[in-house]
Amino acid sequence: MSEQRPKREAMSLEEATVSNMWEIAAIVEVLERKGLCTKQDLYDIITEFRKKNTRARIPETAFPEPYLLIETENKIIDDILALLNNNGLTSHQSLNLLERLGRIIELGQQLPKGTTH
Repeated sequence: MSEQRPKREAMSLEEATVSNMWEIAAIVEVLERKGLCTKQDLYDIITEFRKKNTRARIPETAFPEPYLLIETENKIIDDILALLNNNGLTSHQSLNLLERLGRIIELGQQLPKGTTH
């Protein structure tokens, strides 16, 4: 007798893409922390793959310099990860917290300009 698995909520293409991006970013971060490669190494490999498979190539303007964040963005990401780790949050708790933060930011974008609360 097969076990029935709970049904998952449908996920939009945007949600799936963002989820995939975060999972890849986490893998890249682990590889870099372990000293196995750098973000630049991965960027070079991605560029090489895109050159070999032109059908899968994304226009350069779509995502300028993927995986290469400016120094300020890297600092902010490092600080956020340190806060999550220092407070003992699990990856699931961290993901939930960041999703809530994303929703708060989205709500803030919907407020009329000039409102402070």
